[in-house]
Amino acid sequence: MKKAVAALVAAIWVSGCSFAPEYHRPEQELPASWGEEACERRELLSREWWRRFQDETLNELVASALAHNRDLAQSLARVEAARASLGMARSELFPQFSAQGSGERSRASLDATPTYGVMEEVGLLEERVSALEGRPRRGVSSPSRVSSVWSGAVQAAWELDIWGRYRNAASAAEENLLSAEEARRALELSVAGQVCSAYFDMLNYAAQRELSERTLASRESSTELYEKQYAAGAISELDILNARTQVDELKDSLAQAKTRLEQAESALLLLTGASPERIFSARAKGTASLEDIVALPQLPEGLPSELLNRRPDILSAEAALRAAHFQVGEARAAFFPSISLTAGLGAASAALNDLFTGPAGTWSFGGSASFPIFTFGRTLSSVRQAEASLHEAAAAYEKAVQQAFSDIRSSLAAQQGMAESVKNLAEASARMEKAANLARARYAAGYSPYLDVLEAERTLYGAQMNLASRRASQLSAIVQVCVALGGGW
Repeated sequence: MKKAVAALVAAIWVSGCSFAPEYHRPEQELPASWGEEACERRELLSREWWRRFQDETLNELVASALAHNRDLAQSLARVEAARASLGMARSELFPQFSAQGSGERSRASLDATPTYGVMEEVGLLEERVSALEGRPRRGVSSPSRVSSVWSGAVQAAWELDIWGRYRNAASAAEENLLSAEEARRALELSVAGQVCSAYFDMLNYAAQRELSERTLASRESSTELYEKQYAAGAISELDILNARTQVDELKDSLAQAKTRLEQAESALLLLTGASPERIFSARAKGTASLEDIVALPQLPEGLPSELLNRRPDILSAEAALRAAHFQVGEARAAFFPSISLTAGLGAASAALNDLFTGPAGTWSFGGSASFPIFTFGRTLSSVRQAEASLHEAAAAYEKAVQQAFSDIRSSLAAQQGMAESVKNLAEASARMEKAANLARARYAAGYSPYLDVLEAERTLYGAQMNLASRRASQLSAIVQVCVALGGGW
């Protein structure tokens, strides 16, 4: 008998089916590669791609952000919740065991029992005999019975997953866990990119502040000399007014650079969760110049579009899409009957010390089936809801792919444009420096007015400020390429 039952259960388990729709990744009309020719190279950066900038201060700040960022802490909690949900879903695939025990001692009146009428007749007869013998009359008390019941049992219940309901639920929970993990990885990538960009902004504004301070000190020193020349009548009032105006403009530029530097430091504070002192010390011991930061190598021509599949946000969206497929199967299984097996093994006795003796043993084995007949559209609505969620997940996946493609195109264009811009501004700055030196020499020799010197120095200062800003933008553009490609190439 036991072998027959075991064979029946095994046959039911093996023949279990699933009503989840077959999964097919949505096709996207994307180019095979970016560029003229497909790239055969597969040089991928590690997950710590920011180390390629070779800046220890930046490495420390990114590590601090990944360890203390509040958004990442929330993301980790979501991953742990998804892992717990997976554990609960998988537990439904196995029998559920429970143990129970009870003890009761009670006193019951026999008035309510069928034998009490006989006892009442006996009491009346006793009263008559007592009256004849002249003995005192006694009242008739209601008889009672005291009893004890002790029991203990181990029970098992198992709902057979014939239609794949619990298997689909477990698979959906597993995909949701993968989705949460990839979403956390995407957030890590984004936070690292934001820290890099904020750090480069901080260096940019620090460089602009230093340039403004240096230029202002030089201009104030020159203006003092020109004030003496003006007092001696060597230069015109227009020349001295222009010199004073340039000093005021430099003071304004210095104030703006200080404000932006403080804002960049505040952004790093928020991203990294570090103390203000750590940010200030990081700036103090940071890279002396944006020029000293090692830029990543130029992208090869023809990056393959399959790099999109590495992006964690796309992997997260695809895992959510697979989970939605399994959830449809879980909802569809509710149309079919559920079959459960139950078994129990225990003991019951009127005396506690006899509870574990042979005659006190009890056992049970049975099964049950539940057939849905009419649920007023609840089951059908549940299926429709799951199918709608599937369509939503498919649209979210397609949007993630399109967004990734747009991000890569934009970041590549920005990186190439910034590289060309830095090259042009560096050449222009070098020419402006030569022009400023020439203007000073010509003015000293008496060949050109002081106004030419002021104009040349103003142009040089603007070119140097733009170059510092553009170098920071170039590094940030490289960061955006790394983020868009899911961590480098």
